[in-house]
Amino acid sequence: MPFTKGGNFLSLEDIKKITNIGAGTMGHAITLQFALKGYPVNLLDMTEEALKNGLEKIESDLRTYVKAGIITKNEIPAIMARISITTDYPDALTGADFVIESVVESMDVKKMIWQKIENLVKPQTILATNTSGLSPTEIAQYLNKPERFLVAHFYNPAHLMPLVEVVPAQKTDPNVVQTTIDLMNHIGKHAVALKKEAPGLCRE
Repeated sequence: MPFTKGGNFLSLEDIKKITNIGAGTMGHAITLQFALKGYPVNLLDMTEEALKNGLEKIESDLRTYVKAGIITKNEIPAIMARISITTDYPDALTGADFVIESVVESMDVKKMIWQKIENLVKPQTILATNTSGLSPTEIAQYLNKPERFLVAHFYNPAHLMPLVEVVPAQKTDPNVVQTTIDLMNHIGKHAVALKKEAPGLCRE
């Protein structure tokens, strides 16, 4: 498998499969962005009800796209077919190249989830949290490979707002930052790289 120069981390061309953790307000919309671009996406949440609600929101967003002329009604089945839902962590994470988490803004919850995720993904998989203000360095200190962890902060509503803040933690490898920027731009977003984390993240 090819890697970016300077480290065993995936480049944009290597990323084939996405996992999104959380089917809520942000998670469902982020899932949609990847599926629109053609990526297969595993959408994980704790309950079947949460996943059902997430799919309903995705379908609603797609109808909005149809009305706006962004896609046609005939494209919806193919987009939806790229999204797989599950409540099972191993099922969601097996083979994932890029994992993004969009759960509640709780440091304790995010630490617990990321420790669980890291044990189930490939060593080269890039890990991103969609936090709007929590410290990625604090989360990453509980990981075995903190160099592959960073923030990819989508703005709400994520299916409409173009900006994504890409924020490295203290030990994030520059190649991971670059691949994440490339990926965000590839799915039609406008990625802005921050030099370092700061409260609220909006710092250059």
